[in-house]
Amino acid sequence: MSIAKETLRALYGTWRIAHGDTRGVGYFTFTIDGFWRSFLAAALVFPAFALLRWHDLGSAPADFPTLRYLLVETIAFVIKWVAFPLVMHHVVDMMGRQVRYIPFITIYNWSSVLQMAVYLLALLLGAAFPGLGAGGFAMLAVIAMMVYGGYIVMLTLAVPVFTAIGIVLLDFLLSLTITVIGVRLAMHQLF
Repeated sequence: MSIAKETLRALYGTWRIAHGDTRGVGYFTFTIDGFWRSFLAAALVFPAFALLRWHDLGSAPADFPTLRYLLVETIAFVIKWVAFPLVMHHVVDMMGRQVRYIPFITIYNWSSVLQMAVYLLALLLGAAFPGLGAGGFAMLAVIAMMVYGGYIVMLTLAVPVFTAIGIVLLDFLLSLTITVIGVRLAMHQLF
């Protein structure tokens, strides 16, 4: 199967899973090669990520180190894509779910494309309807994507809801920590 076809199948699978269709799992390639190819989702997500970071700069002060910030955010983006799978490799081992690691990370990676689309939609809705509160749309998007992520965790790792919530919060806190460190580095204020 070509990479393009595998990508389209995986994206369709994430869409099916988002609709509660567990058969969406059948659209992914759960081999070691499929696992590594799932990291191509980062390349699909990166332009939208860069757009969101650029949008954040709209409210930055004039002396804000824009180039440094964008460089640090790009490095942080890569670190986030590596950090969570590394942490989860150990977590699934402690949980006795090693055989489910490749399906979990494969689907979790591909799902980030759909998640980013939802975040962009929230940004557009916030811009189109500022009177409704742009932050409200973003908050709804974050909550919806955390629920979606939790569903993926339960589906792929076969864990109870509270374990899934813990894993989603782990991902969120890890990402937040990397982001905060990145912003502080960009502002020369790490320590």
